[in-house]
Amino acid sequence: MRALILAITLAFALPAAAQHYAAFTIPDSLTEGANVVVRDYNVDLDIRSGKKGYLKVEKTLTLLNEKSSANELVIYYDEGTRVRKIEIVLYDALGRELRVVDKDEVKDYSAVSGGTLYGDRRIKHVEVRHNTYPYTISYRYERELEGIDFAAGEEWYPQHFGYSVEAARFSVSAPKDFPVNYKGYRLPVEPMLSNAGDEWSCTWQVQYLKALPYEAYAPQAEELLPKAICVPGRVSIEGYEGEFSSWAALSKYIHTLWEGRGVLPETVKSEIQQLVAGATSDEEKIARLYRYLQQNMRYVSVQLGIGGWQPFDAEYVTKNKYGDCKALTNYMWAMLREVGIEAYPALIRTGGAPVKLDTALVKSQFNHVLLYLPGQDNWLECTVPVGPPQYIYFGNHDRKVLLVKEEGGGLYHTPHLGYLDNIRSGKTSVQLSETGDARLSQRFQMAARDAERWRAMDAYYSETELKDAARENLLAAPGLLIEKLEVLPEPDKAACQVFLEGQSERFASKGGKRLFLPLLPVVAVGTAPPPCENRRWPIAIREGFTCRDTVSYQLPDGYEVESIMEETATLEHPTGYYQLKVDHQPGTITIVRVLQRKMAELPPAAYEEFRAFWLEVGKLERSMAVLVQKRT
Repeated sequence: MRALILAITLAFALPAAAQHYAAFTIPDSLTEGANVVVRDYNVDLDIRSGKKGYLKVEKTLTLLNEKSSANELVIYYDEGTRVRKIEIVLYDALGRELRVVDKDEVKDYSAVSGGTLYGDRRIKHVEVRHNTYPYTISYRYERELEGIDFAAGEEWYPQHFGYSVEAARFSVSAPKDFPVNYKGYRLPVEPMLSNAGDEWSCTWQVQYLKALPYEAYAPQAEELLPKAICVPGRVSIEGYEGEFSSWAALSKYIHTLWEGRGVLPETVKSEIQQLVAGATSDEEKIARLYRYLQQNMRYVSVQLGIGGWQPFDAEYVTKNKYGDCKALTNYMWAMLREVGIEAYPALIRTGGAPVKLDTALVKSQFNHVLLYLPGQDNWLECTVPVGPPQYIYFGNHDRKVLLVKEEGGGLYHTPHLGYLDNIRSGKTSVQLSETGDARLSQRFQMAARDAERWRAMDAYYSETELKDAARENLLAAPGLLIEKLEVLPEPDKAACQVFLEGQSERFASKGGKRLFLPLLPVVAVGTAPPPCENRRWPIAIREGFTCRDTVSYQLPDGYEVESIMEETATLEHPTGYYQLKVDHQPGTITIVRVLQRKMAELPPAAYEEFRAFWLEVGKLERSMAVLVQKRT
């Protein structure tokens, strides 16, 4: 009652404008589970033609605590997406204006990464600070859209995890005869469509959306959060015109951007013919040309204007000995064409766990390109300086790609690398001393995922960084001093061997006449799934692997096993399999552990069983043996 009286008193005391942003006016249903409340979020996209559009954004957020980055505004832009009219205002808990953020506080940075030689991508960034919660920030800005940023369309997320929404709106307008691709996802309303006069419009408007929780082992955010996407159905970029009416049309348009850019210099053509002379199969020709690409060209990102979608030509790559993913793929495509091997560029969204591409909405949803070999039904990743040909690589596996063809290509799916492909097999020998110190040696054979990682680390890491990676990913031993570490990638296979030797102080804990010995010093399992009451989201495991380890202990003279697990432990679950075998003889202990994590999607109700399985796995991973001095 006192809180109600206070709210009523404040409502009468404050001006109407202040009441609008006062935190006490937020319904309790929107503060529950929320770190941020979206008070207003209005986005207007005005598509003027296939060349240009305008975006207006007005967003007001009340921050309830420090658990978000909502006090930061980041706007990406380039020469084709000019930013104007940035206005930012800070309000206190009662909705009273504290200050207008000065223009000098908005910093402008290059968005070019370390792997990019040059590009025109930039960032406008501002961080608004206030030390008393809750407080409110209002952002307003406009962007003029052209080029590939315009063609890529606009994605509207009214809320993120930990955000609730009072009111939000996304409106799109275009000339009545202009094609627009649009779709809403997980929104509680259908779009309102209008064809008044010469203009077509589409509007989503939502209110009072409760906060959505972040949960571990859930699908990716873009598969869970409400959103709407709008893409121009016809584009004109630097004189290249095309339509996005179908995947085949998008493929055909991208092909026009690549057309004529694969002409090799005559000297290179001659060199290629000499290179493949004597090859007895297309596979051998592909391998020779792939090695030529790796040894002579390097990956450097170049992002200028339409260059985000269009490759530099083969002559440019020949001269400069570098190129981005498009340029190197185009170069490899040209070399294969020269020797009569069919291939097609394949647009893909690389990196991270596979994301489900919506095939019903035609949009450039890609950030990378591979080369597809239909005769071999295989793939070439043209940006890696080391690694085997005709291997998909883990960041490209199990996802949709769009083949680029003159007549228009379709969607394909890349191969899946699962728990039977991503394998790490290890043998570890431990020579234990009576003080608890130990000498250790390890030998690992890796395939696919881990082989990729160690091949890359061997190529780019310093010796110190490589040893740190071994401590983190291979051998969990206290005070580990690595004396020898050798990485041996296999040149023509997605396989790698790692050898390690070292010593560990206090590997086993000593207590009087006893040594307490950890049975599994080999890293395989991360942290157990956290508690999650009232689970909302499905369980999504999108990375599978197998670890097989044998650990052999040589016990110190005068010690014997006093306590150790005797029975083989076996656990099974749709997301994994675990088995731990222990054998001990006088003077020795041998441990055999098999761990499999399997890709799976399970309903929310299965979370407790899922968590219980991995908690039990973690418990077995921490198994100990007790050694005791023999009686004399």
